[in-house]
Amino acid sequence: MNGKLILLILLGGAVFSCSMDYSDAEIAEEIGENTPNSVIENFSYTSVENGGISFRLYAEKAENYSTKKETILNKVIFHEYNTNNEIVTEGTAEKGVIYTESDDAELTGSLIIYSVANEAEVSADYLYWDDSEKSLTGSDSGNVKIIRDSGTEISGVGFYGDMRTKLFSFDKNVNGIYHYEED
Repeated sequence: MNGKLILLILLGGAVFSCSMDYSDAEIAEEIGENTPNSVIENFSYTSVENGGISFRLYAEKAENYSTKKETILNKVIFHEYNTNNEIVTEGTAEKGVIYTESDDAELTGSLIIYSVANEAEVSADYLYWDDSEKSLTGSDSGNVKIIRDSGTEISGVGFYGDMRTKLFSFDKNVNGIYHYEED
């Protein structure tokens, strides 16, 4: 009987001396901002408006960071569609960051965007998409090149393009060839 009482006392002491270990939760909070909430391989996103596809995005890998409110994409391919379900803009980039609160995006690395409607290609190593302004901005030091199907080629640094008005500008180092086209 004494052996059972001693065992009961030891077990009771062990049970009542247990405490919850919150160190894993503290670690998760510490690394949470730099650790993705989800990682998706072969990511695909489709946006539908008025019953038709308006935008498709593919990425080799997508990492979602909810605390930063951003999604990081690797090896990006995207297509924008018109109401007839025809591609009007398509592009590729090595990396993309989508800011989920604003739908703004940064695209980097061997970036190429082709507009079917404007018959023009834009290439750069960096572009920032401002969704509310519908504009593209290059970096202060990065070169952006525009090549139109007509043969016009213009490049420069400090690119800004307003997609609503179809106007663009460069701040410096502008050069190229312009082919006049009558409308």
